Amino acid sequence: MKALDLASSFFWLAFSIIVFVASLRVGIGKLHNPGMGFMALGASGILGILSLALFLQALLRKEDGGHEPLFAGRAWKRVIFVLIVLFLYAWLMPTLGYLISTFIGMSLLFGVLEEKRRGIVLLCALLSTLITHLIFSKWLNCQFPVGFLGY
Repeated sequence: MKALDLASSFFWLAFSIIVFVASLRVGIGKLHNPGMGFMALGASGILGILSLALFLQALLRKEDGGHEPLFAGRAWKRVIFVLIVLFLYAWLMPTLGYLISTFIGMSLLFGVLEEKRRGIVLLCALLSTLITHLIFSKWLNCQFPVGFLGY
């Protein structure tokens, strides 16, 4: 496990350095007028710090004798279901629009993954759809696809 942590942290550190340099080349702008590389610079900085922390933690840790295989004991049916729902969500959003496709997607995810009562699932899906629509569409002025019904 120690060798895997060292290798993965080194990979993510190298990746963050590449993105950091690329974002500087694109231009980060100013704090009040950010450029194209501003977000990438911040994200790569955070990724670099986290990968350094993992590297140091793995370096200072004693080798543990046994470890379970990487994919052992995972709920693969749930993972595949989430991937299918996300694929269908992205595929259907231009046709159905943001509100309808998000409500359906959230209902499916909450219903299967959370296994709550149907009323709670629908209420949570409705609230999460409306809240994200208010934040991104109204407050941040993001444009979402409008479906064939007009919303």
